[in-house]
Amino acid sequence: MTTEKALNESHSIDPGDPRVTPLELQIDRAKGLRIRWSDGVESSYPLNYLRKHCPCATCRSARQTPVSTALSPGISLPILPPGIERATQLSDASLVGRYAINIIWGDGHDTGIYDFRYLRQIAPTPDNGE
Repeated sequence: MTTEKALNESHSIDPGDPRVTPLELQIDRAKGLRIRWSDGVESSYPLNYLRKHCPCATCRSARQTPVSTALSPGISLPILPPGIERATQLSDASLVGRYAINIIWGDGHDTGIYDFRYLRQIAPTPDNGE
């Protein structure tokens, strides 16, 4: 499922639906986010997975922009910007009301508000290859 499709589908889920009501949230700076939902399901989100699925407008736009696969002559690998490893380091996190969690990343990115409906929709499973 694409992130855009998950965002659209997450808004069709009733916020009172027990599938999107977390009973327990655990954040580990090394392992990621674990949520135990009120229907008994547990979901684990590695940090790199959360960053890859950041729901902010900037990240959504970047995911929708086609990336050129043609490399310039003489370049065999794309160059990564300095500090890229900090992009998936969790700096801080806080609840946003009773509906979402805001994650602040090590590179300063702080505009991703992960709605619980969205998190439930994108939960990594063996079926979606994550």
